[in-house]
Amino acid sequence: MSGIDLGGLFSSISAGLGITIVLTVVSFVAGALVGVPLALSRVSKFLPLRWLAIGIIDLCRGVPPLVWLLIIYYGISPILTLSPLPAALIGLSLISAAYLAENYRAGIENVSRGQREAAAALGLTPANQFWRVIAPQALNLALPPSASYAVSLLKDSAKASIIGVADIIFVAQLEVSRGASAVFVFSVAAVLYLIVGIPLSYFSRFVDAKIRSKVVTV
Repeated sequence: MSGIDLGGLFSSISAGLGITIVLTVVSFVAGALVGVPLALSRVSKFLPLRWLAIGIIDLCRGVPPLVWLLIIYYGISPILTLSPLPAALIGLSLISAAYLAENYRAGIENVSRGQREAAAALGLTPANQFWRVIAPQALNLALPPSASYAVSLLKDSAKASIIGVADIIFVAQLEVSRGASAVFVFSVAAVLYLIVGIPLSYFSRFVDAKIRSKVVTV
């Protein structure tokens, strides 16, 4: 390890951590927002809309994230030139929307029939039944798997390095190409992922435990 500027090495890889966090947070938030209309379409009684949503979700989930990033970055370039970061954000947001939409859908469908019947007995309109009774409970049910998905999204963000996004992995590969020890550099990268990923994992377990306790006591 002689001759390696450790301070510069840590600084470079840590800078990639910021890009990794941006990729994860922005893609998750965008996916959470886009996933709402997608989930509503998924449970719609209007069959063409439901089948369209199913097709979009299955397509986004069925193709590996790496392939989506390559398609968006290279496939759209003849029409619209995208830099690596926006291309990665679009790709990861679409994938995130598909997974979170399925979490929402499962939450909606798992709200008990008794809750729906009680809302109808109160004379609430179908729209009020959904937004005031079903949706809040569905959101609670969707939170634990969605928090767990955030951990997976953090790891999937590493695939953005393949199109040139300067995240942790991209910067680590650059440092190795300059002569740094591959084992050492990627060990540092792994530690950075753990620093972010472990708190996310504990948070997802905490959310799951809180939701389960509410379900038991209600």
